[in-house]
Amino acid sequence: MARQVTLIVEDGTIVPDANSFVTEEQIVEYALARGVTLPFSTDAEKDAVAVLGIKAMDYLWIQSWRGEVVDVSQTTPWPRKNMNVTPSVAEDEIPSLVLEAQLQLTLLAKGGTVLIPVSLGTGILIKEKIGRIENVYSEKAGVSTNGLPILPGISALLFPWLLGNLTGSV
Repeated sequence: MARQVTLIVEDGTIVPDANSFVTEEQIVEYALARGVTLPFSTDAEKDAVAVLGIKAMDYLWIQSWRGEVVDVSQTTPWPRKNMNVTPSVAEDEIPSLVLEAQLQLTLLAKGGTVLIPVSLGTGILIKEKIGRIENVYSEKAGVSTNGLPILPGISALLFPWLLGNLTGSV
């Protein structure tokens, strides 16, 4: 079976149809360095790795970034201009921490984290009792007000470039 999904890497030059900041090989190497083996021999396995990269990019796309995309035709949220951060970011640069965030997001997706829920649902279960076992959940555990998962590690990596950061400094 031929490849169905391939990552096209944005390198800061507004690559047509780009859908990632990292390659499949970088995802596999990053995972391996963290004790996660991603099979990468068959076309189907390579497709599965590419899908993880795309899921991670989907999450990055919906963030509230400072500045604006360099070109309205670009298919990734970076590169950006008018960022007003210190130190400055060139208009053809994608910060290494943004790449790191995509790599970390791929591992979260591989581990089962739903990066972009399809529904907010009707609410979060607060208390559940089945026989002698009783579970109590926090009303806000792991979900932000917009329904996205709270990912402190990712937020820390992206902090300088997100709108919520009023200082804009690294």
